Amino acid sequence: MSKLATFLRFVPLLILPLALSSCTLQQAAMVVHAKGEPVPWWCNSTEEIPVTTGPAVGNVDYYAGTHKAPLGWDECLATSAHFDAAKDYALKWPTAGAAEADGFYKATPYVNGMGTHHIKGGLTPAMLNDPNFNKDNPNLDAAGLDGVFDPDKPEVLQYDGNGPDAKLVGFDYYVRTNTGQPPEGFPGNQDWWHIHPKICFRKADAVMDGFNITDAACTSRAGINVNMSNYYMLHVWVLDDMQFSPDVYAGMIPCISGGTAIHDAKDPCHFGRSGGMASAKMTAASLPREPDRGNTLLASAHGATTPEHLLVCSGIARRGSAS
Repeated sequence: MSKLATFLRFVPLLILPLALSSCTLQQAAMVVHAKGEPVPWWCNSTEEIPVTTGPAVGNVDYYAGTHKAPLGWDECLATSAHFDAAKDYALKWPTAGAAEADGFYKATPYVNGMGTHHIKGGLTPAMLNDPNFNKDNPNLDAAGLDGVFDPDKPEVLQYDGNGPDAKLVGFDYYVRTNTGQPPEGFPGNQDWWHIHPKICFRKADAVMDGFNITDAACTSRAGINVNMSNYYMLHVWVLDDMQFSPDVYAGMIPCISGGTAIHDAKDPCHFGRSGGMASAKMTAASLPREPDRGNTLLASAHGATTPEHLLVCSGIARRGSAS
């Protein structure tokens, strides 16, 4: 018997004390594995929206001709542990105000489907106005955007509004490569990275003011058009109140809309998209909208009630209290 199999025999007993108060994705995944069930949703993304669809993305589909497949159990447990670490890291700043007070800079104001994009350090007016700044081939290490993929420490935090009280909704990774291809990222072929080839940043405050516009148009907005085609982005949705079970790596999710977000984990927007896959293939002219409460969204295996890892843990807690 392998060491992993031996360890998993005792997982329920090891997790029981923790389950009464909290539960991680990795702990829940280990319980599911010990029961002989398939990998949980965060290890089995089924939504295949091309990375060339959505607002202001590039026109190269790095994953054309490929399909997503469930992770193996070793991959799932390792990825779950990284998600837990990244989640703990992001939750240090539960509000936009807390993040900004600690050096995160709002690079992108609130956008439907995503929220804001706050980066530790981030581009500054001084960087953009430096005559030595290379807008065509920028090195943004000093802005917190380098060529290192650290799965436990995402570069970008996202919030559900532009004010200081805006709540955390998610996080994403933003990594530079020099290969013309996305970083290797997480195990398997589920993490489909995308790019925003040109971003116009205002020189006065370094806030994004346009995507994929001409240099002349950017200049007319008192901005500088920065080539970001070597910088790849990946969203992750694993917060307890902001999950999206069809695809943990979805570029945009329907729960974030109208200047706010739906933090109720039972809401159908966390389990599918109104209108199905056709409406999920969004373009810049078709941003996410408030879910239509009159329609039935894509169903989840657990009935759209509770985040799956918490459901597993609550089951363990119930069994423990009954014994």
